[in-house]
Amino acid sequence: MKKLFIPVIFLCFVYAESEKTFTLNPDNTVLKWTAEKVTGTHWGYVKVEGGSVVVKGKKILTGECIVDMSTITVMDMKDSPYGKKLESHLRSSDFFDTENHSRASLKIRGVSYKQGSVDLTGDLTIKGISHPVEFSAVVRFSDKGATAKGQIKIDRTLYDIKYRSGKYYPDIGDKMIYDVFKLDFEVEAD
Repeated sequence: MKKLFIPVIFLCFVYAESEKTFTLNPDNTVLKWTAEKVTGTHWGYVKVEGGSVVVKGKKILTGECIVDMSTITVMDMKDSPYGKKLESHLRSSDFFDTENHSRASLKIRGVSYKQGSVDLTGDLTIKGISHPVEFSAVVRFSDKGATAKGQIKIDRTLYDIKYRSGKYYPDIGDKMIYDVFKLDFEVEAD
């Protein structure tokens, strides 16, 4: 009887840690984009529409984040008419074509853990085009849910965003916009 008791306790402990699904909280999630060009930098925000993350204990199994690209804002020129003009241009077919592709998404496919952070792999879809991405995040768990903070570097040309790209227009000079932009994120799920 004693020999059977220990394995039964062990199995109860293993199965007690079940999968949980947390829902992304759009009100407490921040996505800040930064794009650089030869003559300067622009930055702003875009809003999360929804998503979820599946965890087991303190380990992420999968996740998905859906972004409403029509909410893209420009903050470095917030009070300037040029800021509104740039927002409209970013929504146009030169960039994100939000009339035809209003949503972007990230699906987490793989997770590995290292001291202090988590390495994630997934599929990023922009303008209906998907490519694999890899990035790191600092993830914190609580009884109420989880938070994640990190940065994704995105090569816009992979998603058919070629406007003023040096790769496609090598003689563009100081009008060039760099191909890689950064997306800093602070995500909350509960």
